[in-house]
Amino acid sequence: MSESKRRGIALLLLCICLVSTVIGFIIIAKRPFDTGGSSGKIVLINIEGTIVGGGSGYGLLGSESGADDIAKQIKRAGEDSSVKAILLRINSPGGSAAASQELHEEVKKARDNGKIVVASMSDVAASGGYYVACGADKIVANPGTMTGSIGVIFSQLQYSELLERYGIRANVIKSGKYKDIGSPLRNMTEEERHILQEMIDDIYLQFVRAVAEGRQMNESEVLELADGRIFTGKRAKELGLVDDLGNFQDAVDLAAEVAGIEGKPKVVEYGKKSPFESFFGLFARELGHGIAETFLDTGKPQVGLIS
Repeated sequence: MSESKRRGIALLLLCICLVSTVIGFIIIAKRPFDTGGSSGKIVLINIEGTIVGGGSGYGLLGSESGADDIAKQIKRAGEDSSVKAILLRINSPGGSAAASQELHEEVKKARDNGKIVVASMSDVAASGGYYVACGADKIVANPGTMTGSIGVIFSQLQYSELLERYGIRANVIKSGKYKDIGSPLRNMTEEERHILQEMIDDIYLQFVRAVAEGRQMNESEVLELADGRIFTGKRAKELGLVDDLGNFQDAVDLAAEVAGIEGKPKVVEYGKKSPFESFFGLFARELGHGIAETFLDTGKPQVGLIS
């Protein structure tokens, strides 16, 4: 057998091993992570990174929590008769307004099914991250957690003058005068600005009402805090946006207590990442940070809860 054939066979075997390893990691990742326990089950669901519509994955700026995937996990836990409580571990600066609303509504459905839901805030649970959290029965934050940022933002990169400087012209054919509203290729009119402001105000009021309902506060009380400010977990507790200060284990203990679980609770983790996913997620995050230094915005208008 020639040297080239031996190398080809070796390369083929290596590829088969790599594919088998990846498949094994994926199978392991699909299995719930179980810490053992006794009289009651607590489901742990992680909401990590930017909240977006669709499935979870890794974007240019790090991990993304897809509302479709997270909502399925919450629904699964909410319909499981063996589950006593759901623990949402949130480490997110926010994201899409609609995606955050979907998760908030799914949390409420789980509570309607009789599940206790506790939100545990990690480094940050702000804007859309707080939107999801405020639907829980209890919220636990670290004293140094960054939270709050109750508000909505629309961002647009406008570069028509730059294009004109280099003699670049855009030809736009549209079905209606507002079809290209928010286009980066021209200046925004005052009429268009008014339309977008009305939209932002509408979504903002929906956010405020969700917080008022979840935290059992008056809308006027929430409005005093809902100007986009971020708070430490300590300050948020003083303002009534958070119930208790503590770490992740404190949140587990609180969920067990409120759910009436005796002894050590059984914690089952949905959506646990495999070593393969974690490694390449870190790689994608580091690569994304480097790319983001050059390309901070694609020019596409963004409507979300990140502020």
